[in-house]
Amino acid sequence: MSVNNSNREESEFVRSLLSRFESFKRTFYFLTRSPLAVIGLAITIFYILLGIFGDFFVKGNPWTMVQILEYKGQYIYNTPLPPSSTFPFGTTYGGYDIFNGIIKGARIDEGVAAIIVLTGALTGVILGSIAGYFGGIIDDIVMRVTDIFLSIPGLVLLIAFMAILGRTLEILVFGFIVIWWPGYTRIIRGQVLSLRELKYVEASKAAGASAFRIITKHLIPNAIYPVFVQVSLDFGNVILSLATLDYLGFGFAGQNLAEWGNIIGLATHGASGVLSIENYPWTVTIPGLIILIFVLSLNFLGDGLRDVLDPKMRR
Repeated sequence: MSVNNSNREESEFVRSLLSRFESFKRTFYFLTRSPLAVIGLAITIFYILLGIFGDFFVKGNPWTMVQILEYKGQYIYNTPLPPSSTFPFGTTYGGYDIFNGIIKGARIDEGVAAIIVLTGALTGVILGSIAGYFGGIIDDIVMRVTDIFLSIPGLVLLIAFMAILGRTLEILVFGFIVIWWPGYTRIIRGQVLSLRELKYVEASKAAGASAFRIITKHLIPNAIYPVFVQVSLDFGNVILSLATLDYLGFGFAGQNLAEWGNIIGLATHGASGVLSIENYPWTVTIPGLIILIFVLSLNFLGDGLRDVLDPKMRR
């Protein structure tokens, strides 16, 4: 008897895996029908691979840019060098190799963005599903707290965190998570409010299923799709916010940290009043283009996912 039960459970698990695989194949098929989504997916995968394996192809500390103070007898601390075979992306103020910093920065920016977005999404999904399912005073409390955080300008709150608690990576990530979960809470709550009235949810209640099982088994799996789209878009938004904070001088970056926004910040704060934007445009345009291409690819991918996950768009 136990052997039969084990075989039955195993076959159900296999059928579940096959069903999910078929669903993934259909989703991928519809995604590939959009050229922009395919381009976005390809570029995003390239950036992810760069973040994972890029450190193997550049020298020096994986967290800091390589600094070259003298090149061919020229002191280059305040004189950035243009792109060349030696420095593919040139150097920036301080003698830092831009190519070296951009390759290393892929891991740092993508890693920080992943922690912030995924933690914020998980927090928002949990709070939103609870508020939407139970309603009443629980819903009121969660949504009023959500409204309070949404009413505070995100960058202002982040700058306050950094100024009061210190400019460390941990404080920055914590501050981002604090301002990033409310959007996901609203998305999931709206989805759950519409799903909880459906017949299969009512049938689960009548069968004696617990609230935990209904939320995790029925509501979240069917309400999660808009979150996937928002996550893809928020990765780019976080990286842009990191660059903004570094440009304003409130990021966690030290002067030589290999972070894309910090590279732009170095270029815009040249020595002796020299503005690198005017005299050394590659110090700003190249890291700016790296950020622009990545954010655009994520937006293309997000638009494709939105179309794929919307049943009306599949017709």
